[in-house]
Amino acid sequence: MPNTTNYSFVSKPFIITAVILLFLGTSIGSIWMMSIFGANLPEWFHGTYGLHKILQMDGFLTLLIMGIGYMIVPRFRNIQLASIKLAYVSFILIVTSLIFGFIQTVGDNYRNFSTWIIISRLSGVTIFLAIVFWTLRIRPKLLGLSDYFITLCLLALITVNVIELSGYRHASSLTHIQLWLLFPILMIFGIEYKTVPSFLGFIRPRKTSAIASLVFVSLCIILGLAAVMFANVLLLSIIFNVTLFASVLTFVRAIYAFGGFDNREILRLIQGEKKARYSFTVIHIRVSFLFLFIGISTAILFSIVGQYFVFYDLVIHSIAIGFIGLTIALYLPLMLPPIIGKIIHFTNFNRIPMVLIIISLCIRTVGDFILAQPSSFLGHIGGSSHQIFTYSFGLSGWFVVVAMLVFVMMIHKSMKQVDPLPSSNTNLF
Repeated sequence: MPNTTNYSFVSKPFIITAVILLFLGTSIGSIWMMSIFGANLPEWFHGTYGLHKILQMDGFLTLLIMGIGYMIVPRFRNIQLASIKLAYVSFILIVTSLIFGFIQTVGDNYRNFSTWIIISRLSGVTIFLAIVFWTLRIRPKLLGLSDYFITLCLLALITVNVIELSGYRHASSLTHIQLWLLFPILMIFGIEYKTVPSFLGFIRPRKTSAIASLVFVSLCIILGLAAVMFANVLLLSIIFNVTLFASVLTFVRAIYAFGGFDNREILRLIQGEKKARYSFTVIHIRVSFLFLFIGISTAILFSIVGQYFVFYDLVIHSIAIGFIGLTIALYLPLMLPPIIGKIIHFTNFNRIPMVLIIISLCIRTVGDFILAQPSSFLGHIGGSSHQIFTYSFGLSGWFVVVAMLVFVMMIHKSMKQVDPLPSSNTNLF
């Protein structure tokens, strides 16, 4: 397979850097979560909260989806990437924008790198868009609807950048962040439409449901842009989230995420490595989509009941950690073999990382609701007991950090060197 090196190894710096930024961003977010529940932070740390968003969204999500896009889109067509050198240039530009953002966030007030951040980031994103759009001009032989999800993913990225350049960035913060999250969500949809039905039962996805999902999500992007521009019209935010919910619901039906086909014969025949991978796939897909539904439903409550921090926080983290995080945990072991030249054995996997993430989000939910109560609610708990009670909720973020560490160690233990890597193991998509 002469093309494998071309579209696999180009993603390596993107994915490695994204994982590093994920650890840093999650650690900073975990420390801030503790401060929300009463932990006293050093004075110098107060200026670093902006790094959480920079590292997680501008860094981790952007670099990860760019790396996946550079690998998956050509792979679906079995062609080479248009330009490896330009792909690496886009990587350098995005990292440069992150460095400028870091200096501006933690530095003194006299340093303003906003112009350089915008130029370097937009240049990197533009190169990514140009390469992927150029690749999309060649239609795949099978399941071409996946291209439309990937195209909408790119349009969501363009929409977010247009919003930020237009000065509407803080007009409707939750809708703006949801549009940001649509970028990775739609890339995931494009990949899952192509792969999940095959993984679950060697079946084709439901085309009609997929088309309905595409129509809903197209409307969703338009409504999201309108909701940000006209932030005072709450009805737009409600319709945006209802439409997004409908898009996810129809997509779930399209890929058989919660069943809808007879898999008894498959379960009877598979065993060992295949059964372990099948079980890992099923549980992660179902739990991840449950969190996505929870996140969107909470966003609707945010618009209807009131714009409380508890809803705001749960929407972002249910989608970012619960859906995107668990989906990445599912696909990363499938994408790594052609990049690192090693097979990953699912028989050595366990569910500890997923359980830790579920525990983290449950603790966060309880903590957020308690935080939203009047101060008199916790007034009956005094002294050190009050401190222990509140600090325990602040630890929720560290459960995610531990889950990532356990996941990395689990993958490392499951690796087996293969030289050369058989084509049957590299062609996972």
